[in-house]
Order: sequence, then structure tokens, then C-alpha cells
Amino acid sequence: MMNRNLIQTPFLTRQHPSITNPFSEEGVYPIEDPRVVNRLVNNLMYLFKIHDGDYLTFVLGHGECSTNKKALQLWVYEQLSGIQNADDALDTLISRLKDQLMMEVYQ
Repeated sequence: MMNRNLIQTPFLTRQHPSITNPFSEEGVYPIEDPRVVNRLVNNLMYLFKIHDGDYLTFVLGHGECSTNKKALQLWVYEQLSGIQNADDALDTLISRLKDQLMMEVYQ
């Protein structure tokens, strides 16, 4: 039997790199690890319904990128340097991306 709560709210269960991974040699992934960044980017793209294309590249300040995903990856790397608590990284990124997108709408 599947856990109904997991199916209904897949993003509410923290899957942060600070949680030890028994299959990893180090046991902990740093927040800047490309695997972690890719996961964060995929979550942001899902939550904000960001599709393939290049319409957000200039909004995120990365007009040199050819895709929304690549621009969002660079944006996430920039934002991670200012995040103090790695456990709240996704929540902080959600808030900052929302602010960035709203700022663009109202300018």
C-alpha cells in the first residue's frame, strides 16, 4: 500500500542534501553540488509551471542562456551563495523567484 500523504504532497517531505545518504561515500552532499542544484531547479520549474523555451532568460538576468532551465540553474547558483541556512534553501529560492518574477511584472 502506498503512502497517501506522499502522493498528495511530494514537495513537503524534505529531501535535502544535509540528510545523510547511506549510498553516498561522503554521506552529505554540499548544497552547491550539481545534483542538488538540478533537483532545486526541477522543483522550481514544476512549482512555477516554467516550460521549455527561453522566455525567462532575460527576466532572470541571463540572456546569454538558450533555455529557461539553464538560466534558472545559473540564477540558483547565484542565489545559493547568499543563503545562510541550507535546510531552507528551497523555501528561500521560492520566495526570491516569486519576488523576481513579480518585480518584472510591475515594472
